[in-house]
Amino acid sequence: MIDYAEDIIAFGPEAEREIEELEREGALPKELDRFRDHYLKFLLAAPERKNILLDLLNTMLRLMGYEGLTDIEPMDRELSPRFGGGRGMRLDYLGRTASGRIVNLEFQKDSGGDFIKRALYCSGTIMHRQLLGGDPYGKICQTVFIGILNSTLFRRENNWYWDFVLKHPKSGRVLTDDLLLMFVEMNKLKRALSELRAKARRGGLDRADLATRLALWGAYVTNEGVDIVAEAMAKDEIFSEVMEAEKDYWGESRNRFIQMMQEKHERDALWELENARKKGLAVGLAEGLAEGRAEGLSEGLAEGRAEGLSEGRAEGEAKGKTEVALNLVRSKVDIDTIAKWTGLSVDEIKSL
Repeated sequence: MIDYAEDIIAFGPEAEREIEELEREGALPKELDRFRDHYLKFLLAAPERKNILLDLLNTMLRLMGYEGLTDIEPMDRELSPRFGGGRGMRLDYLGRTASGRIVNLEFQKDSGGDFIKRALYCSGTIMHRQLLGGDPYGKICQTVFIGILNSTLFRRENNWYWDFVLKHPKSGRVLTDDLLLMFVEMNKLKRALSELRAKARRGGLDRADLATRLALWGAYVTNEGVDIVAEAMAKDEIFSEVMEAEKDYWGESRNRFIQMMQEKHERDALWELENARKKGLAVGLAEGLAEGRAEGLSEGLAEGRAEGLSEGRAEGEAKGKTEVALNLVRSKVDIDTIAKWTGLSVDEIKSL
């Protein structure tokens, strides 16, 4: 069996035999999904590959106009908030910079499930746990939340990144930047793929500026432009190391098995969600029909009463006119005068 711990996946003998069998059958995944948390932890959270993480962070920060990081060290994971099952909010890296800032780097496949509120909760919990030892509030360090998304958070905007601090809504005066929230929509960087390929053909990617470099990162983690990274950036020290790390990771059948299990988990979750949606629709339809029948019956009775009253009134008026006309006829009043007084037609009066 497989024991899923928070950070480590341990395999028992049964799982090892299953992996070997799947490997022989060629049933394990053939393509690496680079945005999965297990791979990103392998690539970015390992101390020996800290330079890769710094390259990604500094590329983003400098493009946003912020000072780059000279160093980052992993922190005690007990400082981070816990999430049930650990699958929804993917806490991939929590570190402290040389200047004392705490950086919480998260990768998220989608932006649903109140992602912004969860980001606030996560950052607030990290700030709270800085004072668990009884220190004064002044000891709280700047907490930087960086959410890297493979989806669109702000759908009507073209910006690929957003940074927020607490400020006055009218004057723009900043209250504090102790909590800095950053959201990077990597899928928007895919728009630059055609331009990147054109640069690659001209041999210009080995001298990439920051914008091009981030577009390359976007192409890589979203699985859309790995060919560019693998071929055109072969001379780049960081991306060469990225490709070597990927080769080491994907060469392990265990890691391919983990991706297969994660994909199955996601399919099952989607299936359950779809079933729940269909069940909800069926229940809603049944309740709607029942309510509609009751409402229709009520409306029908009311409509029947109103219609009967209207028809009765009309019938009474017609009968009254007929009786008056008949009496006038018996009194030898001429037909034209009767028609004028009763509103009946000449033919109707003749028929009496």
